Amino acid sequence: MKISEIISENRIFFNIQVNSQSSLFKEISLKISNIIQIRPSLIQRKLNEREKLGSTSVGNGIAIPHAKISGINKIYGFFFKLSNFVQFDNDVSKKVNLIFVIIAPLNYQSEHLVALSSISNFLKIQDNVNKLREEKDLEKIKLLFMKN
Repeated sequence: MKISEIISENRIFFNIQVNSQSSLFKEISLKISNIIQIRPSLIQRKLNEREKLGSTSVGNGIAIPHAKISGINKIYGFFFKLSNFVQFDNDVSKKVNLIFVIIAPLNYQSEHLVALSSISNFLKIQDNVNKLREEKDLEKIKLLFMKN
């Protein structure tokens, strides 16, 4: 599965300015809620619940928070590029600035795992990560997602 099949153009966000994981999840929830028509408070709560099970930071300044939510009928993927690194998981050594978010219906077990795997495989290629960090042009990010 290509990243572009998970993350469409209107789900790519640049220059997000936050100063904590809490404010990050709040900002993510607000932006996502406008697209999937689910209350931001529910999205934020589900992301926090998942995070309590174990960190979604995958290293290299990247996190992939994800949650399952009732009331939707397909998987939604989002990409957030922060303007600064933010501490993740109350661990000073874990700072992130590239965030991929997956929101899936409650009953989407395998599809949810395929989306996570696709993003993970994309991020294993260091050149992709470098380009995401360097690029400021939405069209070039879209092309990078379509190629992979």
